[in-house]
Amino acid sequence: MRPVTLPRSGFAERHRATREAVLASQRGRLIAAMVESVQGKGYSSTTLSDVVGRARVSRSTFYEHFANKEECFVEAVHTGIDIVATRIAEELAQLPPDADARAKIRSIVHTYCEMIFAEPDFAFTVLVESFKVDQAAVAYRDLAVDRFAELYRVFYDQERAADPTLPELADELIALIPEAIGERTRRTMVSDGPARVPELAPLFVDFATTVLGIR
Repeated sequence: MRPVTLPRSGFAERHRATREAVLASQRGRLIAAMVESVQGKGYSSTTLSDVVGRARVSRSTFYEHFANKEECFVEAVHTGIDIVATRIAEELAQLPPDADARAKIRSIVHTYCEMIFAEPDFAFTVLVESFKVDQAAVAYRDLAVDRFAELYRVFYDQERAADPTLPELADELIALIPEAIGERTRRTMVSDGPARVPELAPLFVDFATTVLGIR
């Protein structure tokens, strides 16, 4: 069995700061409680009592923030996606200004995989459970895929400006990159657990750069 790839130096501290900023409030504690319960019991078996008990708040406090369990779950999906997107932006900002497209793609992919490792409950909620629950939650997940695709498009256009021999690529083709990575991530989480996902980062980088023709 191959060893688990651990997050990069400084990643844990940067991630902790982002997480605490999002989840420190009562609303954030309720969201965290939702994803913990869903990961442990599944959405259908998660009750309002589970959520308020884990969050250590009253039912009346819950209803100050959410109309029902479904709304809290959808917001949990949204929050999980936003945490990942924030971390990706922060890690990209660590790169030198002249970083090329491959370096930026590597940063995106490794940050994404490390976030699956660091936030397995949110990852399970977004990538597995959301498809069983609510169309609004799936819509947020699809929006996240579109945001990834836009980043790949920007980086490819940057590379193509420097190398005009690169061909034009349709947006639909570029969109397949995050869709395929997301599906392989989901399958790996279900079969082997989220701790195995960081091992896939080099494969995902090779896949993305091969599709884009970036060497």
